[in-house]
Amino acid sequence: MSLLARRSGPTSTPTPAGSGYSLLDAQLVVTGDLDTVGSLRIDGRLEGNVRRADTVVLGVGATMTGDVHAREVVIGGTITGNVHATERVELQATAIVTGDILTQTILVQEGGVVNGRVLMRPPEGASDTATLHVSDGATSSR
Repeated sequence: MSLLARRSGPTSTPTPAGSGYSLLDAQLVVTGDLDTVGSLRIDGRLEGNVRRADTVVLGVGATMTGDVHAREVVIGGTITGNVHATERVELQATAIVTGDILTQTILVQEGGVVNGRVLMRPPEGASDTATLHVSDGATSSR
């Protein structure tokens, strides 16, 4: 067999649609809104919104000013803006969020900071809100 023999078929495995991965390097500053159906990792600085993404990772030391709309958001840096995740948000120990978080589930590691509200909604298809009776006579929804 020759070392320069021609291979048949594609040289790499095709990736499914929507599985793209984009990276904003630590030396990069972006001003403007981003929109993707794939995953996005930000290690630099973004001054704008992430209008749509599957997964957004804001790395340790990264900064962002703007809102994030994604399925899942993992924050290790600093964000000034609201976070809207349809499924999950994770705040690492180095995370600082100045804004509101709206999600189904959230994980805040010790040291993670939220300067805003955390609003949680039940997963899709969950039963209607149940009523909880508190011992002092007050009633709250769960």
